[in-house]
Amino acid sequence: MAAPPPTVPSSGASPAGAEPPDSHRPSRVRRNRLRNLALAIFFFILGFIGLLIPVMPQVVFFALGLLFLSLVSPTVRRRVRRFLHDHPKVAHAYKRWRDKGRQKRREMIRRRKELAARLRVHRTDTPGSADS
Repeated sequence: MAAPPPTVPSSGASPAGAEPPDSHRPSRVRRNRLRNLALAIFFFILGFIGLLIPVMPQVVFFALGLLFLSLVSPTVRRRVRRFLHDHPKVAHAYKRWRDKGRQKRREMIRRRKELAARLRVHRTDTPGSADS
């Protein structure tokens, strides 16, 4: 009887069959998709509650649910883009809101980098850190 041919690891496999240390964690994209889907469901539920309770707004929650669902579903994303193309005033307000959030994130990242650089400089300048 002939021995079975040796299996060739795929290009994505690690050498000697060792698993990467974080293989049990879902990828960032998958986590973001699950988070966006959960937020979409949450806001749709709040929108339906808003339909039942007249004091609570429903349009805002349905709009937020659609925005989060558009991050998960390509079909919804196309329909939202088509809606924004057909309604330029809404598209302009949405673009301003999105750009404002982007600027806030960039500013936050810049501040964190500056803080990390200051902490590195502070650590190297302390008297006890020099080798004797």
